[in-house]
Amino acid sequence: MTVTGFLKTARLLRLLRVIRRIEAFAEYGSAVLLLLMVAFTLIGHWLACIFYAIATIEHAQLHAPISWLDGLANQTEMYFYPNDSTSGPTIKSKYITALYFTFTSLTSIGFGNVAPNTNMEKLFSIFAMMLG
Repeated sequence: MTVTGFLKTARLLRLLRVIRRIEAFAEYGSAVLLLLMVAFTLIGHWLACIFYAIATIEHAQLHAPISWLDGLANQTEMYFYPNDSTSGPTIKSKYITALYFTFTSLTSIGFGNVAPNTNMEKLFSIFAMMLG
């Protein structure tokens, strides 16, 4: 065996070490990806809850049908009635719509079919866009 042949064999051994390290990081990478997905989902949930809370508080205070909740009520034909706290869209529909809005804001897709209408909703949307 010549010296150059010996050096090439040493390179192959080094390549095997690099492959082992890459395999170790691949296992670690899937765990990190899973944690990032869970964190993204949790942040989306929190932001959806805040977006819903803002709309609920403003809907009660403004007495004008301008919130995204009123838009949802018009789309689903489940309208809000005075002195009836159970009227309007279902909680499930409100949460899914708020979650949809936050995920489209965080991922910068933003189709615009659910849009902030009041000043507080717009400020929250700016915050969500900067976060995402």
